[in-house]
Amino acid sequence: VRRFYCAKEGCNKSFTTSGHVTRHIRTCHLALRPFHCKYPGCKSRFGRQDNLRQHYKVH
Repeated sequence: VRRFYCAKEGCNKSFTTSGHVTRHIRTCHLALRPFHCKYPGCKSRFGRQDNLRQHYKVH
């Protein structure tokens, strides 16, 4: 049951946990990308650490 909703106007996303809402807001609406690739010459940045880990597989 999805009981947690994004409060951003025009966004109709709902989630099963409040943590998922927080993650959604940080990565989709605030565009925060605190996780950056440390591979030389790569400027990729990610909002989630698991996405960065997945990215490292391309190097």
